[in-house]
Amino acid sequence: MAATGIIIGTVVLFIVGWAIVRGKYAPLVLFLSGVFMLICSVALGTGNFMPKQAVATGNAYLNIIEFIRYMFSNRFANLGLIIMFMVGFASYMTHIGANHAFVSIATKRFARIKNPYVMVFVAFAVAKLISMVITSAVGLGVLCLALLGPVLISLGLNKLTVGSICAMSGAASMVLIGASTAAAAKATQLSILDYVFVYKIPAALPTSIVMGIALVFWNRYLDKKEGWVCSEHVGEVMEFDGAVQNPEAAAPKIYAILPFLPMILVVVFSQYCIASIKLDISAIIILSVVIAMLFEAVRHRFKFDPIAEGVKVFFQAMGKSLSGVVILIIAAGVFAEGFKALGMLDSIVKLANSLGFGGFGMSVLFVVITTLVTIISGSNGASFYPLIEMVPHIAAKLNVSSVMLVLPMHQASTIARPLSPVAGVVVAIAGMLKCSPLDIVKRCSVPAVLGLVSHHIFVFLLSL
Repeated sequence: MAATGIIIGTVVLFIVGWAIVRGKYAPLVLFLSGVFMLICSVALGTGNFMPKQAVATGNAYLNIIEFIRYMFSNRFANLGLIIMFMVGFASYMTHIGANHAFVSIATKRFARIKNPYVMVFVAFAVAKLISMVITSAVGLGVLCLALLGPVLISLGLNKLTVGSICAMSGAASMVLIGASTAAAAKATQLSILDYVFVYKIPAALPTSIVMGIALVFWNRYLDKKEGWVCSEHVGEVMEFDGAVQNPEAAAPKIYAILPFLPMILVVVFSQYCIASIKLDISAIIILSVVIAMLFEAVRHRFKFDPIAEGVKVFFQAMGKSLSGVVILIIAAGVFAEGFKALGMLDSIVKLANSLGFGGFGMSVLFVVITTLVTIISGSNGASFYPLIEMVPHIAAKLNVSSVMLVLPMHQASTIARPLSPVAGVVVAIAGMLKCSPLDIVKRCSVPAVLGLVSHHIFVFLLSL
């Protein structure tokens, strides 16, 4: 049965890839393929896809409908809501002129930079700094696009270049506190602080430099190949919603700080500043909108109509992101669960456990498997958490440092994520930029591969 499930999953995977390449409607392709694999998993008895929070219907096949309902409910309430708020916030910033104010100031500051590709590395470095306080890859990517996108586009950079920077922002994660970091630290029998500051960040920093440099040269090569000349696109404006236009009247210069409010407030209401106050990222976006509305109220002398028009833009952008980006992410989740329910992930894990390699060889094998599963499923958790359970036992048998096995695998799940066309962050950014997820994957391909190789080398040197 397991072999049959693997064959079915492999065939479906190729069909989905072909359909997406041919430009078929991605949500429907992912939904249909995911449901088909779930039906096959029930028929073959290869996996249980029902979450603990979902209530079983009493019929195995009808459970698929309940699972889809749960996915809608869960993703709307969590990840989907965050994306909707962030897209709404970005559109609102454009409407009130805050993005334009920031772009005008930033453009003057960067006018001395003759080569706009230098800003690719600078922007990636800024994105990595932001990544230290945001654990959600999708939330991080969307926030970086909202903050950095306008100024990068105004410098003449290709929107695909900008998308690749944002999609890669969570690669080689430097998050100080997170669920996967806690699990990795436990597997290595280290404290979280030791795991993060002795191994994780020291390996992630040089890896980030490698990926940043690769982003510069790879995107410049692709632009040249595609005939994109940055100087011909200087001053262009990024719009996440075609209905959102820059206002005729220039906004006050102080408005330039408004797009950064979410990032500022994330740091303020964290363990690094005001630890007693805890705000969800969605609540921080709402607070940022409220603050911006106060600015607008003062600017327009408390007239109702201009303020209401801005709020209307915010809600309309939320609705459009729901029908586009959020639906794509839910469909990708159904597809990923169907893939796992067929037993393909378990088979991959068993293969890794059965092959007798040395410490470095086993580490390479784990990275390869983690990378493949992450690309296929689009989820770093799907590849990392099942494997992490067996790592301490394997490390003990091989008499090697558990860090040599855990950390490369841990970061491979984050570095390989931009290589997946069904990954939430790739789908979200592609949706906001109105391009194909495969275009984003292509721009991330070489930097991600170099990141995987270099990170493994850096971890090996640290664990000697």
